Amino acid sequence: MKSYQIENPDEKQVALLSEAFPRLVELGGALRDQVLCAWCSVVASSSYDTVFDVPFSHGSTDRLVDHTNDVVEAGLALNDMAARQWGWEIDRQRLVAILLLHDLDKPLLMDRRAGEDHATPVSLRIPHGVLAAMLLAELGVGEEITAAVATHATHAPLRGPDREVLILHYADLFAADKALLDTDRMPFFRRCPL
Repeated sequence: MKSYQIENPDEKQVALLSEAFPRLVELGGALRDQVLCAWCSVVASSSYDTVFDVPFSHGSTDRLVDHTNDVVEAGLALNDMAARQWGWEIDRQRLVAILLLHDLDKPLLMDRRAGEDHATPVSLRIPHGVLAAMLLAELGVGEEITAAVATHATHAPLRGPDREVLILHYADLFAADKALLDTDRMPFFRRCPL
């Protein structure tokens, strides 16, 4: 049995997701529709009522939507600096989609019951990022986006060569460390051996 079902968003869900992720307006056409459908599908297939109810991680007081938006803003700031300082030319729509989708599978990997976080059965079988990539591939999302999402986790054995992957990595860790510090947990930057 699949851990998710594809769910096309209705007008109310589109409005809610547009409120949750303000940078959706930067995506056009089919890509915007795919991102909306992906988020609608994972939330509908999860134990959470809305995307606003999903925590960033187990034990976190931060919401996934806030983390995602922080990653988007940090990633766009890094992209602007890289363009200005280094002359990088990155497809902005593709970058925004990667940043918006990087933690897409978290609603399917976690379950919060009675105020406590629990791992879902699929989280014990499929690594973070991979389940999201499976859903994105099913929706026809491009390989560059799907691969970036699939391999962005810190424990992933492989990272793609695309500059968007580098931007996602540092934007995600920066925003994740903020959330970890908020709950007095060890941030990633302190986990690295010297």
